[in-house]
Amino acid sequence: MVLILGLCGAKGIKALRFPQVVGYVLAGVILGPSILKLLSLEKAGRYDVLSFVALGIIGFIIGSELALRNLRGLGKAIAWIVPMEAGWALLLVGLGSYLLTRNAPLSVLLGALASATAPAGTVDVLQEYRAKGPVTTTLYAIVGLDDAFALMAYGFCLPLAESMLVKMPMNLMTVLVKPLEEIALSIGLGALIGAIALLPAGRLRLRSEILAFSLGMIFLASGLAVKFHLSLILTTMSMAVVMVNLRYRLCRRIAEALNEFAVPIYICFFVLVGGRLNIALLPKMGVIGLAYIALREAGKYFGTYLGATLGKADEKVRRYAGFGLFSQAGVAIGVALSIYHELSRLGEAGVELGRYIITLITATTLVVQLIGPPFVKLAIVKSGEAGKGGKPEE
Repeated sequence: MVLILGLCGAKGIKALRFPQVVGYVLAGVILGPSILKLLSLEKAGRYDVLSFVALGIIGFIIGSELALRNLRGLGKAIAWIVPMEAGWALLLVGLGSYLLTRNAPLSVLLGALASATAPAGTVDVLQEYRAKGPVTTTLYAIVGLDDAFALMAYGFCLPLAESMLVKMPMNLMTVLVKPLEEIALSIGLGALIGAIALLPAGRLRLRSEILAFSLGMIFLASGLAVKFHLSLILTTMSMAVVMVNLRYRLCRRIAEALNEFAVPIYICFFVLVGGRLNIALLPKMGVIGLAYIALREAGKYFGTYLGATLGKADEKVRRYAGFGLFSQAGVAIGVALSIYHELSRLGEAGVELGRYIITLITATTLVVQLIGPPFVKLAIVKSGEAGKGGKPEE
């Protein structure tokens, strides 16, 4: 039912000239607690393995687009854009939330949540419209590297909020070392697996064999990342970056095979994302929720424009890349749940704050996940990059 309704939703939404991922999410909303009640947060959580597989493949697809030959002239701009877009989103949402609520722990945590960008929705739209060019390459790089900044923001802001709640000082060195260690281990693990995979993969000739082997390596990398609490996206992205820069044609063949295989997995993933969302929570968003959405998107766009300007990027990158960073989806919900579990150890005040954050983020995610993909489409259409990566799918 998930596959059938997801596919029907995609076909219907494409007829209205919206990206197909919006149809997948709406199908999940229909199956979820809002209407049919066949999916819920708890039931969707049972399919976490499917989410890990989808994110592992998405991470690899991102990395496969980051060949040095494609990044020439963009490296400096990307190095500026990533901290700027994430940092401005954090700053604007954090300050705006504090001005509205005067609640410092809440403001710090909402700022951290705002910095994250969900790569799945952006990548799906770029793949659907076969986009190719500097804006597309920049978006691939940003949504992958953004995970590293989000880890740093979360690792710093959560202890800061906890120290505010219990009125105790935090250990700054511990706060900084842990996320840096996670980032380094994620990149190192992915690079190692990518290097090891090259030799046997290069001896395979049949497309089916290449697909089976590459999936096995992605599953291995994803499983190890989950087991050791590393960044799944960074791990499989690093794996692909090593492969595409050492054996470009081989990695591109793997990516093409994965794109065809992964369609049913993507459908299930986005339908399950929609199944976690509840329309009934929208009224609970209130002014803070609306401010969160507006300030986050403003921070993403302005930060991207500023970073691209400082990095002397192409005019199209400056004007349009920021539109591709609005999606949030499962990343924000997952971090919000993690925040709730951590805060619940601090007593009733922590539990109350954690519940409020989950409610707010779940409500805002529904809105952001529906408006994000159309803005990605806007970015690649306005920049003239849609369809340049090959013949569009029928």
